[in-house]
Amino acid sequence: MQRLQATGLQWPALALICAMALAAPPAWAGEPSHGLSYFGDLKYGPDIAHFDYANPDAPKGGRIRIPGIGTFNNLNPFVDKGRTVYNLSPAGGLGSFIFDSLMRKSEDELASYYAWLAESVEFADDYTSVTYKLRENAYWHDGEPVTMEDVLWTFDTIKTKGSPTWKILYQNIDRIEQIDDWSFTFHFSKEAEKTPQLLIETATFAPIPKHYWETRAFDETTLEPPLGNGAYRIGKVDTGYKVVFERVKDYWARDLNFANGYFNFDQVEIIWFFDKRVMLQALRAGVFDYWFEENEADFATAYDFEAYRKGLFKKETYRMGFAYGMHFGTVLNTRRPPLDDIRVREALTLTYNFEWANRVFWHEGMIRNNSFFVRSGLQAFGSPSPEVLDLLEVFRGQVPETVFTDPIELPKNDPFGRNRETLLRADALLQEAGWVVKDFRRVHEITGEPFEIEFIVSSHEHERMLTPFVENLARLGVDGTLRRIEGTAMANRLRTYDFDATVRKVYTWKVPFPTPMRRTFTSEFAEMPNMRNYPGIQNPVVDTLVDMVVKARTEEVMNTAGRALDRVLLHNFYVIPDGHPVGRHMVYWDRFGHPPIGVPHMNWQGIPYLWWFDEEKSARVDAGIAALKGN
Repeated sequence: MQRLQATGLQWPALALICAMALAAPPAWAGEPSHGLSYFGDLKYGPDIAHFDYANPDAPKGGRIRIPGIGTFNNLNPFVDKGRTVYNLSPAGGLGSFIFDSLMRKSEDELASYYAWLAESVEFADDYTSVTYKLRENAYWHDGEPVTMEDVLWTFDTIKTKGSPTWKILYQNIDRIEQIDDWSFTFHFSKEAEKTPQLLIETATFAPIPKHYWETRAFDETTLEPPLGNGAYRIGKVDTGYKVVFERVKDYWARDLNFANGYFNFDQVEIIWFFDKRVMLQALRAGVFDYWFEENEADFATAYDFEAYRKGLFKKETYRMGFAYGMHFGTVLNTRRPPLDDIRVREALTLTYNFEWANRVFWHEGMIRNNSFFVRSGLQAFGSPSPEVLDLLEVFRGQVPETVFTDPIELPKNDPFGRNRETLLRADALLQEAGWVVKDFRRVHEITGEPFEIEFIVSSHEHERMLTPFVENLARLGVDGTLRRIEGTAMANRLRTYDFDATVRKVYTWKVPFPTPMRRTFTSEFAEMPNMRNYPGIQNPVVDTLVDMVVKARTEEVMNTAGRALDRVLLHNFYVIPDGHPVGRHMVYWDRFGHPPIGVPHMNWQGIPYLWWFDEEKSARVDAGIAALKGN
C-alpha cells in the first residue's frame, strides 16, 4: 500500500480548477443592503417583524442558571491569556452577550448575516472592500453613543495590541477608511483572496468603547467587568466561580426587528464546577437549570431520579442543523516522532476499538466520525465520486493512493470482543515503519528506542474513553501513558503544542470560513502558537484544497472540494476519529419555554438567546422540589 507525503503541486491544472470555482457576485453587490448571503439570496427582507425561529411574544424576565466546567480568571476576551468567561467574545460562534457586532448570523439559513449594529452593508463587485453604515441610535451601557471614533480606535488597537488570535482574524484587512460620521469602509489587502469570505470576516467585527479602554491595559487580563453595548452587562463576579449577566432594560436594540424574540432572561448566571460529577449532583439538586449533555453514558444513566420521573426535569434530543466537524477525536501531534510517520498514525488509528467503546461507554448513542465535516455538504461518503476523482487527479503521487481507491469509512470492529483483525494490521504497519517487538516491548529495530506515547486529557469522560485504548496499545507492546491534567495546564500545553496526543474537537462548519479553516488545517499555522492546527498538519495538498474550499463561489464547487479535502485528511490519519451523537441532548428543569428546535427550524438549540422564563412552569418546579425535599 503506497503512502506518500505531499510535495510539489501541478499548478496549471490547479489554476484551471480554481478558475472554475469562480462565479459572478450576487445581483445586489454594490448596493446598500440589510444583509449578506454567502450563496444565493437572503431569506429575510429588511422589514420583517422577526426571524421565523424567534418568538416575538416571549415574555421578558426571570433567570436561567448554566454551568461551566473548570474556572475563569479573565474578563478581557481580546488577549490570549488566562481563561475567559463564556459568551464574552464577539468572535465566538454565538456572539457576545455584552458586545454587539456589525451583523448577526441567521439560524435557519446556510450562511446569511443581517445588519445589527450596522444599519446597512455594501460591498464592491470585486470583493476588494466592504462598507458599513452604523445605526445612529446605538450607545454604550454608560449612555455614551457608539461613534466612528470607537470603530477606528478598535480596529487600530486590535491590529497593534491585539493577541495573535485577533490579529489573524483581521489580517486580510489592509486599512479602514472613514466615509462620513456614520459610514466606514474596510479595504482588503492586495494579497487577500477576493471572495465572499472576506465580507463574512468583517460581519462579526464589534467596536469597543475608546473612552473606557484608554485608561486601561487593553493587552492584559482583568477581572473588572468591561463596558459593552450589548443586550447584557456583567452585574456580579465571584472570581473563578460565578458570573451574572444582567439584561440591559434600556438596551439600544430592544426595538430592532431582528432582535425581536431575543434576550428574554433578566439574568443569565454561569456557575463553574471543577468536576462534572459534582456538577451533575448540583444539577439534580436544583442549583442550576440547564446542561447541554454531550456524554452519551451520562445522558442514558445519570438523570433517572425522582424529579425526572415526576416530569419536573426534562431530557430532550434533537437533530440540529449545524455541522459536527470531527466532534471528538484523538489528535496525533505530527511535530513529534514517530507520529510524523503516516504508517504509525494509521496503526494507532486501527488500534482504537470504537465499536466496543460505543457499546460499553456510549450506550450505542454515537456514530463513527468518518469525516472531518460530519453532517455538512463537505462530508465524503463511500468511494470517491467521479467529480472528486477528477479534482484529486492532479495530486496523484502526492497523496496516499488509498485516497483514490478506498472507501472513506474506517473498518468496523466487533463491539463484544477484541479487535484482533485490526490489531494484526496495526502490527504489520508498525513493523513496516521499523518498530518491532523485542522482549514484549515495541522498540525501533535500529536504535532500540522503545515506542512511548503520552495522552493528556482534562476531563473524566476522555480519560475513560482512552483507558481501553491504552490497554490495546499495550497488546502491541506500545508503552502508552494516560495523564489527566487540570484545565489551565491543558490550555497552556495546547497553546504550545506540548503533547504527544490529546482528545479535541476539530471544528468545521457548513461554510468553512477562511481564518478558522486555515488555523485548523494549513501549514502556515502549524508552528504558530495558540492555533487550532493541533496535529501540526504541513501538507501542501491540504493547503491547496483548503484554498479551493474557501474560494468557491457556488455551493456545489465548495462541497466537491470539501469532499476531496475530507479524503486527504482522513487518509493521512492526523486524528483518530471517535464519534458524534445520533442527536444533541439537553437536560433541564422545566422552567422555560423555547421555540421549535432542530432541523429545519434552527441550526442550534438557541439557549439562552431565544428561550424564555415561564413563571407558571417554574412555580410548579419549585413546589415539586420542595415536596421531594419534604419526603
